[in-house]
Amino acid sequence: MRSVPPNQQRVRLGLLVGLMVVGVSLGLRVSATTRQGINFAVSRHSIPLSVKALDFLHRDAHYRLLARQITEGLTSDEERVLAVFDWTRRTIQPTPEGWPVVDDHILNIIIRGHGLGDQMTDVFCTLSTYAGVPAFWRSIRDVPNGSSNLLSFAKVEGTWRVFDVVEGAVFRDASGQLVPVEALVAAPALADRFHEVPVEFSYAAYFERLHPFTIPEPLRAEQQMLGPRLLFETRKALHLIKTEGR
Repeated sequence: MRSVPPNQQRVRLGLLVGLMVVGVSLGLRVSATTRQGINFAVSRHSIPLSVKALDFLHRDAHYRLLARQITEGLTSDEERVLAVFDWTRRTIQPTPEGWPVVDDHILNIIIRGHGLGDQMTDVFCTLSTYAGVPAFWRSIRDVPNGSSNLLSFAKVEGTWRVFDVVEGAVFRDASGQLVPVEALVAAPALADRFHEVPVEFSYAAYFERLHPFTIPEPLRAEQQMLGPRLLFETRKALHLIKTEGR
């Protein structure tokens, strides 16, 4: 490969720096919005587009680093997802009663070290996905207008398995294998036999309402990643997908 003369390298570097300066300058002039919920009241704030973009890149890099640290030396999907599960349970504590409930970015939940059940579950699914085990969660009601439960689903060795991060339940069969979600949807009563954590409710009604089991596309956790997020936003701008929620 032909080497580039030093003077040309300096010119290219200068052009790159110049483009970055121009980009940041333009980004400071273009505004974007960010949202934050406090005690379930959502407010919108205007920030420079470049600041929002840099914040996104910072969060993406932080999730990657943290997922790598949590799963260092682990090779199988099951080892990695369980390491993230245990880390989340240890690190994200329930928000103390009387404290404000803040809902913004997943990284901020990690930094604060506490959150509600859905926030704890969000942390688990995000870090699991960054660790190479795709995951998502759903809030499921046992009956219409009844109590809801948060179940997480992680794709372990090609098959979706079930976890309850809030209660600490991991669903295993008699041989100790993680149970596929399809098995629990087909026979919901098995759910109460396939976990060892004492809970004050039955999982059966929740799994009855999982039929049919569908997988969101893209996963919410994937939208924290630069590549998938750019693809998602491009498709959304071209009206190639329907969006709902946040």
